[in-house]
Amino acid sequence: MTKDRRAEIVEVTTGLFLDSGFAGTSMSAVARACGITKATLYHHFPGKDDLFAACVTHGYAEALDRVQEIAASDRGPEDKLREAMEVLYDVTICSPVGRMSPLIAEVAQAFPNVARSFHDGYVAPQQALIARIVEDGVARGTFREIDHKLLSHVLMGPIVTLSLSREMFVDFEDLDDHFPIEPLKQGHVEMLLQALRPPG
Repeated sequence: MTKDRRAEIVEVTTGLFLDSGFAGTSMSAVARACGITKATLYHHFPGKDDLFAACVTHGYAEALDRVQEIAASDRGPEDKLREAMEVLYDVTICSPVGRMSPLIAEVAQAFPNVARSFHDGYVAPQQALIARIVEDGVARGTFREIDHKLLSHVLMGPIVTLSLSREMFVDFEDLDDHFPIEPLKQGHVEMLLQALRPPG
């Protein structure tokens, strides 16, 4: 199976998980939707938890690449952080894989390898990249020193909360009135930057 074919299976399966949940998505349904045999599917993904882990890390790889490019650029620290936040909001709230946050929390309890894959494949590298951007800002005098664990929670907490809220109330006709992405994102970014700037 080519890398593109594997990615296609993961993308199709992500849609199935979003529509039917983890328990409601069978490997037979995945094989049918992908036009392959169950044997072929099991050859590449030994279990449904392995397939789910691939789904929750697949879409984030591209986001990490984008944040890596931002961190390595010669833009100013505040611009870098703003751009990185755009990427994190986009992947966590607007992408299919980002919308899987509630499923990740549910499945990870029964399948710790899913939690480990998500943490090692996305959370830890993302935290390291954001820390790199902030450390660059500290070195330039743009930002003050801040505990990296605290920074990670202050940075990702509102994004994850907004993502979960939008999924929980997805059928509300006035969803965007209750949980508008753009103004909440802009407010979050400004508060974060204000907290990072040196006093005075």
